[in-house]
Amino acid sequence: MKRIGVLTSGGDAPGMNAAIRAVVRAGLKNDISVIGFKRGYNGVLMRSADQGDDFSLMTARSVSDKVHRGGTFLMTARCSEFLKEEVQRKAVENLRSLGVEGMVCIGGNGTFAGADALNRLGMPTIGVPGTIDNDLMYTDSTIGFDTALNTACECVNRIRETSDSHERASMVTVMGRDCGDIAVHTALACGAELVMIPEIPWSVEEVADRVKWGVMRGKNSMIMIFAEGAVESLTTDVEKLCAQHECLRDVSLRHITSSQIAMMIEALAQHETRATVLGYIQRGGSPTSFDRILASRLGNRAVELLRDDVGGRAVGIRDNHIVDVPIEEGKQSRKGADQALLDLIATLS
Repeated sequence: MKRIGVLTSGGDAPGMNAAIRAVVRAGLKNDISVIGFKRGYNGVLMRSADQGDDFSLMTARSVSDKVHRGGTFLMTARCSEFLKEEVQRKAVENLRSLGVEGMVCIGGNGTFAGADALNRLGMPTIGVPGTIDNDLMYTDSTIGFDTALNTACECVNRIRETSDSHERASMVTVMGRDCGDIAVHTALACGAELVMIPEIPWSVEEVADRVKWGVMRGKNSMIMIFAEGAVESLTTDVEKLCAQHECLRDVSLRHITSSQIAMMIEALAQHETRATVLGYIQRGGSPTSFDRILASRLGNRAVELLRDDVGGRAVGIRDNHIVDVPIEEGKQSRKGADQALLDLIATLS
């Protein structure tokens, strides 16, 4: 191949810039020119009045001073219309008009689905896993997960100090709509007493009992880690519970928030409980050395595959070895939680 393209799509993840840098510089080293497409698959569709808003030819200088920066300088966005085959065919047509012979698509399973579609239409693609959720089954780690985990741990450490000072329970909400990896690893690393994730059913009553038992044992403060998607695995009859407690009468049954769950825990445990939502702070910041190295290795391997005219693969890491699998396999989300880690959290808490 003589020319390839690179894009970042879906949610941003620290380390994406390092991956782009690796793709560009590895490409140039192999006499392959690289076009960077902006805002994910939107850039490939080339609908802006100024083409410079959609793509640009990358040089070694284009990626200077980028390896340590968070976010993605190519920007990112979702593109729901890319689900349509006629839109995908238009994208392939656009890529060929620029002389692009292969694509590197950096993102999560939604990004991989788009890459798989391009590959099926004759445009060789390589998927690079860039998502803080660490929810792709085929790889031990995704770009951005380690940074998000370290950010969450730093925040929890600060919250614990306030929790100790006020002798309260603190419920910290981390990202993880469908996958509880950030929550589980944060809970273990920070010595949290409880973790609630979308993969495992749980109830407010059980959590409140744990809080009460902790207070009885002399633990006046404690940390609970709550994955944002854990509300989906909640088994409590919230309407019935709220009807039984006057202080919960104003809880919204249509959209239950972590703050409302903290109120329920406090009502049942009779121990002050406060909620903190970390939100998008977990996506930002300079990537850790682990994520920079992982992104660089994966970006380089993606170029090597395209150089050898190999497409339809997703690169990842297993046991510290860079691997590649069919992209159909790569886009499968991780199913189930790591029970060994959950058992360890229970043991150590």
